[in-house]
Amino acid sequence: MVTSFCLIACALTVGQAPDRTEFLLAPQLAPGQEFVYKGAYIEESLIPNVLHKQEYGLDAQIFVLQANKRSWDVAVMSALSLRDSKQEKNPKPNVGPGPTSVRLDLLQVDAQGRLKSPAGAALLVPLQGPPTLECGAFVETPLTKVGKNGFWPVNEEGRPARTWTLLGVESCGGVACVKLIGEQQSDDWDQPRADRAAWRRHDVVWLSTQLGVAQKLERVIERRDAARREPTHRATVRYELESRLKYPGKLYDDRKVEIDKAARFQEEAKPLLAQPAIYGGQIDGLIRKLHFYMENHPPTPYRKVVVQLESRLDKARKGEAPAVVSSDDPEPPRVTLAVGQKVSDFVVTDLISRQSTRLNRLLGKPVLVFFYNPNTPTGKEVLAFACDQAAKHGERLGIMAMAVAEDADFVRKQHADLRLPFHVHDGKGLRFTFGVDATPRLVVLDGEGVIRAAHTGWGFHTPGEISEEIMRCLK
Repeated sequence: MVTSFCLIACALTVGQAPDRTEFLLAPQLAPGQEFVYKGAYIEESLIPNVLHKQEYGLDAQIFVLQANKRSWDVAVMSALSLRDSKQEKNPKPNVGPGPTSVRLDLLQVDAQGRLKSPAGAALLVPLQGPPTLECGAFVETPLTKVGKNGFWPVNEEGRPARTWTLLGVESCGGVACVKLIGEQQSDDWDQPRADRAAWRRHDVVWLSTQLGVAQKLERVIERRDAARREPTHRATVRYELESRLKYPGKLYDDRKVEIDKAARFQEEAKPLLAQPAIYGGQIDGLIRKLHFYMENHPPTPYRKVVVQLESRLDKARKGEAPAVVSSDDPEPPRVTLAVGQKVSDFVVTDLISRQSTRLNRLLGKPVLVFFYNPNTPTGKEVLAFACDQAAKHGERLGIMAMAVAEDADFVRKQHADLRLPFHVHDGKGLRFTFGVDATPRLVVLDGEGVIRAAHTGWGFHTPGEISEEIMRCLK
């Protein structure tokens, strides 16, 4: 009896998992593995009495292409879809526009979780705006084991180091994980300045102890405008691993072929999208090539990259998309104004009278500032909306139409043909100030020149929302 009891006790002891106090956090990947993450990006204003909130659905998909000696080649597809609050109240499955942005990047990840882009793409998380590339599933970690409360710094080019701390073990989605906290902030976050904005970033990552990739991630970036003591904007990213599968044989081959093709199509399209007016014939040829490919190859989840690229090329061909600046070019300094900020006085050229217009001369009443492409049907819709507002409110509302176009003669002819009741100005010089990454862009200023609403794009809800904000300012 005693012998049997001892044998059972020994068996139970051997079967128990060891109490781990230190962890090797390196990724453990294999070709054919695919990680699918789903979540959201939310941006909101924290300024008192300013209501501004924008939400995107965020999908990130990682496919392991190849294992090297000390690293892995991976494909990262990031997709953003603008969410409409009205649609969320009355959801309709499979109805609505496609993704706002789809991006595919070919990267390398090493045994420490460090990412590298062979193509030289910027991998830093943007401090303002949604992340078009989302690869937070990988965390750069030490090569040695890390215990509870252990910490380590991670350097980022052009930014202060981010410090990671291991808080301990925590189950997430039924998966054993270690909980990591990452902290990073600008040098002046604790000392507000009147001449400089500041920011702070806080990451929480539940890292799988088995695979060394994130099971769940939460990231909060707070920004504080110059001359403010409290945060004025907050951006939150949350996503969780939805599925983790390994695809062998033909399933692997189909995905790899589509990823390789999509990456080549993106590279081929880059110079064409930068100057669509010059490369009209080449754009038509590339669209035909995309059609041929999609008709003759089985679709995979990465097909959406090709579909999105086709849509961008088609809009560029019709003049409905702005020129794309290459990521290799140095980005000009931006002083983008946000909701709740006051617009400084500026002078802009009136394309109709060929005189100058000063913003301050219009203040004392709300002002609708809108940037549009006069060569597109959407641009004409925005002009019609502005005409309706002018007829409805008369002298109580100021209107500044900003044409984003090279052909001033066409703008003048269109102004005459449509009999517009307001003048049209050259909007190219103020694109960065008003955050015009795409047209149309509509901004509502109150009588003191403070931004009360800002919208990019033209959906079924846009006219109503802009009209409501104008009415609030008039009251």
